[in-house]
Amino acid sequence: MRLFGVNQLYLSDIMRAILNIAFVAVAVSLFACRDMHSVSPKSNVVAKVGDKVLTIEAISQSTPANLTGDDSLSFVKMYVDHWLVKQLKVEEASTLFSSEEEEIEQLVEDYRQSLLMRRVDQYHVEQLMSEDFSDDEIARYYNSHKSNFLLDETMVKGIIVKCNTKDKHNQLRDNIERVGSSSSSIQILEDACQKNGYTLFNHQSEWINFSDFLSDLPTSKSQNYDHILDKVGVQDLVSGNSRYYFMITSACRKGNVAPMEVVSDKIRLILITQRRADIIKQHEQTILDDAFQSGHAQVVKPIM
Repeated sequence: MRLFGVNQLYLSDIMRAILNIAFVAVAVSLFACRDMHSVSPKSNVVAKVGDKVLTIEAISQSTPANLTGDDSLSFVKMYVDHWLVKQLKVEEASTLFSSEEEEIEQLVEDYRQSLLMRRVDQYHVEQLMSEDFSDDEIARYYNSHKSNFLLDETMVKGIIVKCNTKDKHNQLRDNIERVGSSSSSIQILEDACQKNGYTLFNHQSEWINFSDFLSDLPTSKSQNYDHILDKVGVQDLVSGNSRYYFMITSACRKGNVAPMEVVSDKIRLILITQRRADIIKQHEQTILDDAFQSGHAQVVKPIM
């Protein structure tokens, strides 16, 4: 909706700012107990420390638009108190560390220059950076740095089916055995489980920690089940009226090199970091070469 050709939302923003300023003017009365005799009642100055002043407009700009009532009054009081303490601490620091002023100024300047350099680096990274890496690039890094990707826990792929001990399961075992032999085998197993009301835990599509695989079986955390990893084919465990058929189709033990698909995201982050560093290094070399070539920069006295 527009009113006299002016966007209604824009009018709301203006009104909010006006109300904020009016509110702050009222809120100033909360600080009447402070020694502010030097501030004119008609002034827009709310507080002052030495020659530093805090105005109604400054507070209004910092007041969140969604605050009302007591919340707004509390915010203004906190804001003014914080401003006063800040100015007084700066004054105190100037007195306490006057002999270190030159060192502090140098630290401030060093920080300013570091901030500017980081912004320059970020600018060029944003202009040139691409986070797309091919499977071949990831594979090359993986093959060249396998020793960096040793597992700290055994990982597996596999299938678990929970069913009733009273049922006959010859066909079920056969369906589990076939998993991985064809693209349709897992679908056949899923259909059979759904038809018979069995519970299927499908860990075939991605690597998981062996401990997570065991958590879907009736196992105890206090026991070691590494012997399961040595067996081939379908195994089973019974708990009450339930029988668990399971098969580990792939296993990678603790201390071995992790499968590439497990560490591919980590490798991608490494490559992103390297590419970022290369962009910054290349830019630094370019501006250095250009500055020397144009005479804008030079080494006046070579350091031996």
